[in-house]
Amino acid sequence: MEKINSWEETPFAQLEIPAQAQLYKRDKIFCLEKYNWDFKDCETFQIEINKIIAKNRDYKFYIFTNHSHVFTLGRGNERGQDELVDFDPTLKSQLKFPVEQIHRGGGITFHYPGQWIFYPICSISKSYTLDDHMCWILKSTGSILENDFSIQDLLIAKKLMGIWRERKKLASIGVGLKSFVSLHGLALNLNKDEKMFSELQKINPCGLDSTIYHTVESIINDQINPSNFTKSFIKSIS
Repeated sequence: MEKINSWEETPFAQLEIPAQAQLYKRDKIFCLEKYNWDFKDCETFQIEINKIIAKNRDYKFYIFTNHSHVFTLGRGNERGQDELVDFDPTLKSQLKFPVEQIHRGGGITFHYPGQWIFYPICSISKSYTLDDHMCWILKSTGSILENDFSIQDLLIAKKLMGIWRERKKLASIGVGLKSFVSLHGLALNLNKDEKMFSELQKINPCGLDSTIYHTVESIINDQINPSNFTKSFIKSIS
């Protein structure tokens, strides 16, 4: 990947580069790295990228970020996934953090600053299906945990909607489609966050008991800066 300062003379030239973002490029793959990004602003940016790729389907755009404390609520059990528990809307008033309705399947999940978030936006087709896409996200992230952070015995499973270790969930995945182009992606719990994990006790994220959620920090006894995880990921696809 080559670091770049602009995306002029590309299909993305119509968009303003977000403040404090770092850009990388290889052929027709673009990466954007920006942290502490407001969730709604980031979602708006994703939708704009989605529209551009719908007209330029040989391009891919990868966003690496994190968000302040927020819950996101998908469209629920639309694929017969019995493990998804509908979110009780009366709980909204009891939660300390906002709940945002978003364009993906699945139930309620969460974001906080100590997560690493990956939103890969690309065309979905018969030759590269939604299942292919989700498996690639999970396996690519899992390989970095194994190779760069020496975390073994991972269970990487699309049907279980994430990355697991010893029956504890480290990462959650939720992907939406618009015009057969992907939206949203994966959130990996890097560091502990007492505020968020306390709030999780009030709900069932993705239909799971809150105690199931785990962090990389708890395994390796060290915090990881999300930007360092991004560096490992970009290196793996370069």
